[in-house]
Amino acid sequence: METVDLVCLGDSIVYGYGVSSRYAWPYLASKTLGINILNKGENGDTADGMNVRFMEDVVWNHPKEVFVMAGANDILMGIPQAHTRESMDMIIGKAFAAKIAPMIGIPIQVDGAMLKDCWYSFFGIDETMALFSSYREWLLNYCERKQIPYVDFQKKFPEYLERKGISRAFQDGVHPTREGYAVMAEIFCDTYREIKGICG
Repeated sequence: METVDLVCLGDSIVYGYGVSSRYAWPYLASKTLGINILNKGENGDTADGMNVRFMEDVVWNHPKEVFVMAGANDILMGIPQAHTRESMDMIIGKAFAAKIAPMIGIPIQVDGAMLKDCWYSFFGIDETMALFSSYREWLLNYCERKQIPYVDFQKKFPEYLERKGISRAFQDGVHPTREGYAVMAEIFCDTYREIKGICG
């Protein structure tokens, strides 16, 4: 049985919606970092769904670490933030109980202009974007309290895009393009190396 270094638990952004599996960011990151990353992203999943499948998708694969990124669909579907936070806390609790080191992903911010034309949100555009921002703040505080490393895609995604001169990074306001997923992989790898103290 092949050793799994890291399970990526998440939704369509982890799965790699809209591109083939070899362009999903966890696959790209595994090749760059030289570790075995198992992609357990599911299109349309919520924090509650990830909590339900944590045992099967994470624990039974015996990884050293688990990366969890949830909450984007919760916001788009109008699920109360309190419920999302409770589910996230339960997921992290299960990781600690199984002695699997957790890492949290902060979801990328949606593109408001594209979201209006291409995607449904339970809330208005401004409120949706505000909820993504407030969820990020909660995650940052949560990670600080629990001493959990995190990857801040929401902050770094636009910074990396600007640096690379990429103007179109979303397919539909929610899901990245192939180039967008490549940027996510780069952000993950850079942050992972920082966390682990790995050079290059």
